[in-house]
Amino acid sequence: MEEVVKILQNIQDDVSKNKQEMKEMELNIKEFINNKIDEKFLIFETKNKELETKIEQQQKTIDILDKQLRRKNVIFFGIEEKEKGYESLLSIVLDIINNQMKIPCQKWEIEHANRIGKNTGKIRPVVVTITTTSRKIEILKKKKSLKDANIYLKEDFPPNVLQKRKELQEDLKRERETGKRVILRYDKIVTLKTRESEIRTPTERNKNKRLMSISPEETFKETGTESSNERTKQITKRNKSQTITSFLRPSQLNLNEQAPPTVNAKDTQKN
Repeated sequence: MEEVVKILQNIQDDVSKNKQEMKEMELNIKEFINNKIDEKFLIFETKNKELETKIEQQQKTIDILDKQLRRKNVIFFGIEEKEKGYESLLSIVLDIINNQMKIPCQKWEIEHANRIGKNTGKIRPVVVTITTTSRKIEILKKKKSLKDANIYLKEDFPPNVLQKRKELQEDLKRERETGKRVILRYDKIVTLKTRESEIRTPTERNKNKRLMSISPEETFKETGTESSNERTKQITKRNKSQTITSFLRPSQLNLNEQAPPTVNAKDTQKN
């Protein structure tokens, strides 16, 4: 009986050992799996960050290219859709610029002109690409001349920039109400430099004006004296005389002084 009890005891010990080993193996397996998962996760996370960086760089490049493409664009709003084709639309745009805005513009100065969006019955805007930036700036400066024609102009901005400009309108209004000279430039609020003439008072501006020059005669009348240097200069100018030698170079003067007197042949025969 004792032997049976010992055998059972041994069996129980073996079972408990096996259970312990199984638990340790399970823990090791879990730890191993977790480590592998962590490694894989770190690899995926690193690759994801690299992809995000590349996407950001590509997006910046796309934004720059988009900005460059729209840089010379002007959008006309309110031009009635009477054209029958591209040439007809181009003629209408040229007529508006030349006759209504009074800006001399040739056909070659417009690279492209087309309507935006689908034809739904509403007047669609016209995007006009100008060949030179200077001409585009001139057209934008005279956009107020089209008020009577119910046509207005805007610069061509990407959708994200347009959204940003809308969000900045309230901030721009508040800044101007405080007296600041600010404008909306692309997608940022820019503070203009305050003019120095606006800060100074009229008295200070008059002080900084250049004083009128006073002639020497007026100075002499006011002071009754004249500097010795001025008298010397005036005397030198009065006494200066011009002769033929004043037009000769020093080398010519030396040659004339050192040349021997010429001897006449008749004189030598007489002697």
